Amino acid sequence: MLPFPRLTANSALLLALVTSGCIPFTVGSTAKPVPVGESVRTMSFYSVPNSFPSIDSSRSYPRVGADAEVRFGMDDRSDIGVRFPSYSGVVLNYKRRLDRAGITPGTAFAVMGGAGLVNMGEHAHFELTFIASAQERSLTPYGGLRAMQVVPLEKGAVHDSPTIGGFAGMRIGHSDFAISPEIGVFYDRSALKLREGNIIIVPSVSISRSGRGSLFGIR
Repeated sequence: MLPFPRLTANSALLLALVTSGCIPFTVGSTAKPVPVGESVRTMSFYSVPNSFPSIDSSRSYPRVGADAEVRFGMDDRSDIGVRFPSYSGVVLNYKRRLDRAGITPGTAFAVMGGAGLVNMGEHAHFELTFIASAQERSLTPYGGLRAMQVVPLEKGAVHDSPTIGGFAGMRIGHSDFAISPEIGVFYDRSALKLREGNIIIVPSVSISRSGRGSLFGIR
């Protein structure tokens, strides 16, 4: 039998950081809600460069993650989403379009609020997002502001400051299939003091596909 490869301190740290939980930095959605009777399934992949130092501080490692989300159309002005941040929690959010939903062309504005559990249930998560997007075409720019806060639920869980910032992205494709590169800039204090500086840049890409579906079979 071949010997099991020795796990060095640096590789063990990297494995822990790559597989650790995280808050959902990526939005991956325009301001227009999902149509009634339809659903949109999204996978978002992101990276936070220079997040963690190595054991000897000779280099730093990025924090990477993947979020899965499904959104369901509620009415012509709102939808609801269920997100699984890095498969270590669950967040329920509600998006409401603020402008006249009956007018499809033109710029759309929406507000999205959500709450759930992250970091394997160690923290409650709360979020509020403002989204603006241009007229939906094969190239649809979008962006906005996002604020998040986690609250410890278990003894020994770390306390953290609010994460606040902005994001901008471009949806490439249409509602049936789209790829959305996005970049976010956030003020995010490192609660564990593993990173220098409080400003982080989060590049990401989201892959979305729509289909028929409704929440709990209710349309």
